[in-house]
Amino acid sequence: MNATVVSISSQSLSSQSLSSQSLSSQSLSSQSLSSHEGFTAKHGLTVPLLADVDKAVAKAYSAVMPGVGTTARAVIVIDEQGTVRHRHDHRLGLDYQTVDELRAVLDSLE
Repeated sequence: MNATVVSISSQSLSSQSLSSQSLSSQSLSSQSLSSHEGFTAKHGLTVPLLADVDKAVAKAYSAVMPGVGTTARAVIVIDEQGTVRHRHDHRLGLDYQTVDELRAVLDSLE
């Protein structure tokens, strides 16, 4: 399956080997591009880290915490037709999908 994996958070989706999958990965944050440069360098990220300062993308995918206005951490798999095929919302930033768990989800969608 060709898909896009979007990670909406202040921390990026790990760039560990998802390359065997036919997908593109992006990470979005509501912080500015200038803040991303330091974060990317500090963590050695290879996944594009995109700025969603106005939270338009987060709002489009219901990844804004109601009443708080901050973005919620989420991993969303979107297929070539733009259909959300999988979504994992991280509860309070305490639970994360590992790369192996995400790979299993992608395999199950093929």
